[in-house]
Amino acid sequence: MVASTRSPAPRPRPRPGSPGTGGGGGRRQPQQERSRAKVDAILDAADGLVAERGVEHLTTTLVAERAGVAVGSLYQYFDGVPAIIDELVARHAEHYRAQLHDALAAKRLTRKRDAANTALDALIDYYRTQPGFRGLWRGAPRAMGAGFGAAGDALVALVIDALVDQGLVTTIDDDLARELEVQWAVAAPLIELAFRRDPAGDPTVLAHLRRLWDLDVRPVA
Repeated sequence: MVASTRSPAPRPRPRPGSPGTGGGGGRRQPQQERSRAKVDAILDAADGLVAERGVEHLTTTLVAERAGVAVGSLYQYFDGVPAIIDELVARHAEHYRAQLHDALAAKRLTRKRDAANTALDALIDYYRTQPGFRGLWRGAPRAMGAGFGAAGDALVALVIDALVDQGLVTTIDDDLARELEVQWAVAAPLIELAFRRDPAGDPTVLAHLRRLWDLDVRPVA
């Protein structure tokens, strides 16, 4: 549930192996940059392997080989495949959040529903263009559910902020926040089904999703 009308944009999660905030000083920066570059290479390699082979075939040996690092070096940052998957999910959640932020900022909203539909379009587009993301949804549904569930409040806050910015709402009530949360919960599994049935997104499933997306949640008397 969204607690306020103006939530700050969420900060990216600290990456495994990234330095702390304590006084690093300029001389430590090259080491920090190398660590970040190595983590990015590992995650890029894992994302490519998930897209090509699926989560079930992911191993630390394959990831290290694709990333061009020693397996022992990989274990300095990740303690195994589940940790790599969790960080991949977090990275995709942050990338989608940034894409949604840009899409909402570029859209002139005339109805409250426009903001939700923009979020849905952004999610479908992200799913369509990110094969690693699709592979994660299929092969690691628990991790994806947990990762995007944790980001849910931030995503809902982005939609609400866009509505406030464009003057469509002035106060946020529980009904609106609940409706947005339900819409998000409905969208994710149906998008996964649509792209499992058709690489371009099964149009019938997506049509059903768009009808369900127009929910009007009311308290039950």
